[in-house]
Amino acid sequence: MAVLACAGAPAHAQGRANHGVERVRFRNIGVEQGLSQASGVDIAQDRHGFIWVATQDGLDRFDGYGFRVYKHDRSDPSSLAANNVHRLLVDHQGRLWVGTTSGGLSRYDERLDRFDNFVPDPSRSDAIGSEYVGAMLEDATGTLWVATRNHGLQSYDEARGGFVESRCRDDALRRPNALVARSGGHLLIGTAAGLFECDPADGTMREWVARSGARLVVRTIVTTEAGEVWLTATKQGLFHFGADGMEIEHYDAQTSPSLDDTDLTGLHIDRSGAIWFGSENAGLSRLNPHARRLETFTHAPEQPGSLAGNRAFSVFEDRDGQIWVGTWSNGISVFDPRAAGFVSVHTGGGGRSLPGASVLSVLADDDGTFWFSTAENGGLSHFDLENGLLEHFVHDPRNPASLAHNFVVATLRGRDGSLWIATRGGGLDRLRPQANAFEHYQHDAADPRSLASNNLQRLYLDAANTLWIGTTDYGVDALCDGCSEFRHYTHVDGVDDSLAPGGVYAILEAEHGQLWIGTERGGLALLDPASGRVRDFPSDPRNPASLPSNTVTDLHRDRRGELWLGTRGGGLAHLLDLYPNGVRFETIDAHAGLAADAIGGLAEDAQGRIWMSTTVGISRYDPRDRSIVNVGADQGASASGYFIASVDHGRDGRIVFGGATVATIFDPSQIPALPVPEPVLTELRLFNTPVLPRWRDPDSPLEQAPWSGGNVRLNHHQGMLSINYGAPSAFAPAGLRFAYRLDPHDADWIETDADLRTATYTRLPPGDYRFRVRARYPGQPWGEKEATLSLTVLPAPWLSHIAIAVYAVCAAMLAAFVWLRARRARRERDAVQETVRQSEERLKLALWGSGSELWDIDLGSGRMHRDNQLEHLAVTHEVGDHSLTTYRPYVHPDDIERFERALGAHLSGRLPTFEASYRTQDTRHDWVWVLTRGRIVERDENGRAQRMSGTTSDINALNQALAALRTLNEQLESRVEQRTAALQNANLELRSTLERLTLAQRQLFEAEKLASLGGLVAGIAHEINTPLGIGVTAASHLQEEAQRISRLIGEGSLATRDLDEFQRTARESSDMILRNLQRADRLVKSFKQVAVDQSSEDRRVVDLGVCLNEILTTLGPSLKKTPHRAVLDCPAGLIIETAPGALYQIVTNLVMNSLMHGFVEGDAGTIRIDVTLENRIVQVDYRDDGRGMDDAVRARIFEPFFTTRRGQGGSGLGMHIVYSLVSQVLHGHIDCESAPGQGTRFVIRFGGEVLQQRS
Repeated sequence: MAVLACAGAPAHAQGRANHGVERVRFRNIGVEQGLSQASGVDIAQDRHGFIWVATQDGLDRFDGYGFRVYKHDRSDPSSLAANNVHRLLVDHQGRLWVGTTSGGLSRYDERLDRFDNFVPDPSRSDAIGSEYVGAMLEDATGTLWVATRNHGLQSYDEARGGFVESRCRDDALRRPNALVARSGGHLLIGTAAGLFECDPADGTMREWVARSGARLVVRTIVTTEAGEVWLTATKQGLFHFGADGMEIEHYDAQTSPSLDDTDLTGLHIDRSGAIWFGSENAGLSRLNPHARRLETFTHAPEQPGSLAGNRAFSVFEDRDGQIWVGTWSNGISVFDPRAAGFVSVHTGGGGRSLPGASVLSVLADDDGTFWFSTAENGGLSHFDLENGLLEHFVHDPRNPASLAHNFVVATLRGRDGSLWIATRGGGLDRLRPQANAFEHYQHDAADPRSLASNNLQRLYLDAANTLWIGTTDYGVDALCDGCSEFRHYTHVDGVDDSLAPGGVYAILEAEHGQLWIGTERGGLALLDPASGRVRDFPSDPRNPASLPSNTVTDLHRDRRGELWLGTRGGGLAHLLDLYPNGVRFETIDAHAGLAADAIGGLAEDAQGRIWMSTTVGISRYDPRDRSIVNVGADQGASASGYFIASVDHGRDGRIVFGGATVATIFDPSQIPALPVPEPVLTELRLFNTPVLPRWRDPDSPLEQAPWSGGNVRLNHHQGMLSINYGAPSAFAPAGLRFAYRLDPHDADWIETDADLRTATYTRLPPGDYRFRVRARYPGQPWGEKEATLSLTVLPAPWLSHIAIAVYAVCAAMLAAFVWLRARRARRERDAVQETVRQSEERLKLALWGSGSELWDIDLGSGRMHRDNQLEHLAVTHEVGDHSLTTYRPYVHPDDIERFERALGAHLSGRLPTFEASYRTQDTRHDWVWVLTRGRIVERDENGRAQRMSGTTSDINALNQALAALRTLNEQLESRVEQRTAALQNANLELRSTLERLTLAQRQLFEAEKLASLGGLVAGIAHEINTPLGIGVTAASHLQEEAQRISRLIGEGSLATRDLDEFQRTARESSDMILRNLQRADRLVKSFKQVAVDQSSEDRRVVDLGVCLNEILTTLGPSLKKTPHRAVLDCPAGLIIETAPGALYQIVTNLVMNSLMHGFVEGDAGTIRIDVTLENRIVQVDYRDDGRGMDDAVRARIFEPFFTTRRGQGGSGLGMHIVYSLVSQVLHGHIDCESAPGQGTRFVIRFGGEVLQQRS
């Protein structure tokens, strides 16, 4: 069925006309983005690129990403004169003049970031005439003219810093709105009382009036290079005057084209000569004065790219050609003419718009029209950009000659003019020229030469006029010219050189009659139609030169004969070499700058650049310089992306892509190059605090604003510096790339995206630095213009040059001091040696007084020297040559071993000193006790002991006293043993009591587990009862039906209808029985596993997510009785070795604790269990959003027998069991966090051998 529609092209068109064609789209910036107030009263741009917006509540500066707001502050004379800003002007020196409605005039000092204000002052003749600035102008001589309300016209005297009254004076000038310069120094003044030309030299004035003689109520005036004048007037429309002041043309509601609203506001002539003007009620309009074509752009709530509001108050063009529109109550709208090159055709708009939804396929016809197929039963549409829908074809079941199916996936124009249509589900259709009936080619199971499948994907016509049809499931078919039978090329199991299984997305003729085939899952294939043999070129992850993805979405041969492939997930592939046994590709993907790696279609423009549709927009690749340009939603592409194979290239050079929401049509030759973005510094911060200029803060390191250059001087305390930057008038600023460096600190550029526009440096060494930042669009070269800032980091006072000189002097003085000190030390050393000699004498005297002797042994020779010898010992008198050997016989035989062991331990280094008490003979040959102490005092270079010194003392009297003490001690020990025996008997009784308590606790523990298992059995039994009951009911019904059929058979009255009904009933009943038995089987299996785990504390390997899910399944009956729900989040495939029985008891007790204690009755709550793994430690985060608990309850939560519901079913053991299982079975740790009204959280951490973790 076809629906025909046509109409003539309108002279007056909307930005998005009623047939869904959108050529102009706006980027809207409002209060949500930081605008201080929603009115864009006037707009200007300074030399740094900042966009300034006048609002009714402040002056806003836009850096491309956000606003800085300037407002009046009564306590600050350098603030803005008033907040209601009405007019903006940037003079030839780059100074911004700000006219207000209640505070006079302000001049912004960009260097110091402050305002110089000019306010009315009756006492001064050179003061500004009024606080309401109606218009401003800088003429060709650089003179600033200011027209104020209720006063008139004045000029600014730069030398005197004051205002001079103009000779142009008239009551009609008391309400000025616009001011422009004319040739010869004349001024044209637009007011609410008319339009006047004045000569400032003598004050002569001439009024300009409309051709009708009407006096003009002027809002805005602009002039052309030829001296012609365009102006908007209140409720009078748009006027065009010649240089002589005579009206040339006028546009209002009665003219052609007509205006929807004659109450006009802002006005601007762009660089192409188009006239832009706003209105009070009808949005924004653009007039082509030569073609007299008028377009009006209004706000549409359902269109995010429409004008922000219909009261368009001001219009401004920035240095990059973008049109900025200030609305009265909806913020700012920005239009970039570059985006107008991308035309969007929307669906579902009614009228002559495309019907249906998504654009599935596109065809650019030779007559400049388009064929689109759309989803949601949209069928096939013939469409013209100017006239909208021309024809619409849909399937009509009542008409065999209608379209076979509404799901059209591809269209192709044959050489004979036939239109071939591939459908998904209806096969192939053909619409011959001048015909109204479709011819159908469909699959016939009885005819092997029919179409292989009715589910088609792609159409291609080769040089021999053979039509190739790609299917979704049976490979590719061929229909030769004039043939009615199809040849099939499909996958054959066991045949290596057949096509890969799956669908065919792309077909392209190769050399020698072969065909390239892009498949859905098998990569690229080369088909020889004559033999049917196929060479496959799949993706190989091990080979970077292989195809990047096995899904080839489109194929294209460029003008040089080289093959390009679009892939899904691998980006753009370029065939470099084809070998007899291999192939080599290069890949251009997101790493190279593409916006996305999923490509839908490919097309080549006249310059050899490859355009590709992607899932996020449109990208362009230039093989000559390998540059990439990405086109997103701000630039005219669809952010929702485009479909596979929905692409065509018209003879007129236009490319069309079909997408999820629109079809996008563009002429690559009409897409202008992107302007080079110019970065600007926006702010300086110290320790994340904005830095004010030094005139505001004497301690500030900032002499002037960072965007105006200058030098920053940092002291040693200012160790954390941040520099912010932006790009105020950038085309699609969100996609910009920035790079910065600090010379000579940074070795290379540091690249960031538009979200990170801050460079931070900490603890820079003292020295001079230069900060630089540059910008570019993705895939484009870096812009030459850089924003720069000089920095000087001062050293700490103790590291200054003076300090270093002082340090040198001090070092010299220290050296002299050290030399003098050394000489003095030598003298003191000599004195010390003399003192030592005297001390030795005193030591000998002390030894004599204590009765101890001093000995010194040369270990090499064994000779011993003894001073102050013990005279009552036999060895002193009976041995002449003292040594260790001669001393040994005088040691008691029972003590000799202990003596030598102690000496050996010290000599070997095991003990730091030698100490031994032993018996030796006195002069009467009786045994007496002595104590010998000593240590090594000299070793050789190898560490061997050379000399040993010490003392020997008589301790015989001391030992006798010790023996008496020992006897007393033995008596005390006997008494202690008696008392200890009594204590041990008492301890045995206590231990027996403790064991009985432990047994009782264990029995309570097991009772809790059995009670939980009993609850589990009851819940599962209830859950199983439902599917078993359904199964029994279905089986009973089936039995009754079988008895009825038997009775009918016996009666001989069985009809086909009865048998069909029985067959349907049997099938439905058996399906119902099978489903419910399977459900019961799953419940029993889950119960068996959980029950086994609960009754065992053995460790085994489990999938933690599956284990926890089974536990929650068994808790389902308990949860169903409540309005609460449980949510589990566990990484899939987390395989660990643990104790699942303990896990079951822990989770069950936690859930039941929440259900019993955690929630307020009647409220619905949520229990969350989140599992994470970090450093081989499993963390189970259990939480509920219930009533929580106070600190007193939380502190005792794990104590046994502690419960807040004593006598209401709580035993007080549940959380104690949880604590015991976590700490003793899982060898982990559990923490509890809670507060009243904030829910409760338990964090369980335990180790487990992680055997596998799959993503």
